[in-house]
Amino acid sequence: MFTTMSVQRLSTGTVYKLWFIGLSVSLVPLCILFGVLALFGFNTVTWNGQHLHGVSGFIVSLFIGVFIALMGTAFFGSAAAFGLWLYSKFRSLTLSTKNVA
Repeated sequence: MFTTMSVQRLSTGTVYKLWFIGLSVSLVPLCILFGVLALFGFNTVTWNGQHLHGVSGFIVSLFIGVFIALMGTAFFGSAAAFGLWLYSKFRSLTLSTKNVA
């Protein structure tokens, strides 16, 4: 089912891609949920210290979700790329992958 392979180093683009996909798929739906709650009057979306409600709260929540995913990718992706580069100087990395038919 899963194939194990050993790699010396992952490319930086791969590390950023993994972080962006992971953060986008988890944080954007969460922010959309907060936007839907803001549509119903809950204080879940804040911009410049003011709570946004209604359609404006929903729209801003979409941009906040994408922004958080991008900034998290930039910060954590850079940290992970550096850490994996440093790790590759000492050992190889073993990955388990599932083949696509």
